[in-house]
Amino acid sequence: MTRNIIFLLTFSLTTFFISCQGMEVKKQDESIRLTYDIWSGLVPFSLASEHSQEMESSWKIMNETRKKIENFAESQSFHPKQKTILYPFSGIDVLNLFSFFPKGERYILFGLEDPGYPFDWDSKSDSEKKTVLSGIRNLSSHLAGRNYFTYRKMKEETKKPALSGAYPVFVAFLRRLGKEITDSKFESIESAKGTWKGFTIEFYDPAIGKKQTLTYFKIFLTGKEGEPGDGLYEYFSSLGPKAIFTKSAEYLFHGEKREKFRSLLLKDTELVVQDDSGFPLRFFPKENWERTLFGRYEKSWNLSGAVEPESQTELKEISKEIDNPPLPFPFGYGFLGTKDNKQSSILVARKK
Repeated sequence: MTRNIIFLLTFSLTTFFISCQGMEVKKQDESIRLTYDIWSGLVPFSLASEHSQEMESSWKIMNETRKKIENFAESQSFHPKQKTILYPFSGIDVLNLFSFFPKGERYILFGLEDPGYPFDWDSKSDSEKKTVLSGIRNLSSHLAGRNYFTYRKMKEETKKPALSGAYPVFVAFLRRLGKEITDSKFESIESAKGTWKGFTIEFYDPAIGKKQTLTYFKIFLTGKEGEPGDGLYEYFSSLGPKAIFTKSAEYLFHGEKREKFRSLLLKDTELVVQDDSGFPLRFFPKENWERTLFGRYEKSWNLSGAVEPESQTELKEISKEIDNPPLPFPFGYGFLGTKDNKQSSILVARKK
């Protein structure tokens, strides 16, 4: 198959090698590591003394949510084996991604936010540095408050010229999750029909003794994507067997506008974990998929400016029949109905 993909692996950051638990792992030089720890609030910064304290407060809440998710997954014997995990419409949500899929090797995310890479912290003025840190902690507080991002808030923060994209926020969040950043590099998918830019972050997780990568692309779907030769088709076809995780996705895969791209993503997918805003249940017929619903589904949400959700009568009937207890944590738009999570649900679909 002809591939119209060019991976531009430039802008690689300076690294050197260290030995870590018997593995050879690249580690950023100390000045870059210090920058990452300033972003994450793990190291105080004189120009923004409030940053560390506010990051600590929001991440205390998020770590409590993470622990609840991990305990819930363990109680359900949920131990996914897929090495590649795809997160459509992710925003910068690594909290939920790694809570459900902690041991993957390759994480592929895409959203509407500019990548913002390469990012030159040292060239920023003091005022710009304070704006960068403000954006990071504002998005931390936003996620802590509801366990999902709104596009409006993401755009408000990442479009500020000083921040200029998602990269510093991803790095700050990964550091808060205990990941040791080892390298970052520019990525792009290119074809005659378009170019989609992004980056890959390489890191090591000392808690599990494993090297992992996270790749993010900015992808705006018009409804024409997913045809052979457009670059995206070749890229996503090359991923092979994978799991998909998605939540708070504004029902973008409901209806038929994006049916080609939707079918492309579901190809070679073995496992899907999502809320009701992801793929409609009709794409997981019980003859071909093992379906398990957690929490309670009562309705979908008509969000301002979003796709009108499909009526999922079967999903509602399943929820009514099994009469599950509420989830012990907020998940997706169910948070909008009741703050006690009584309308949050998770669908786990496994290919038979």
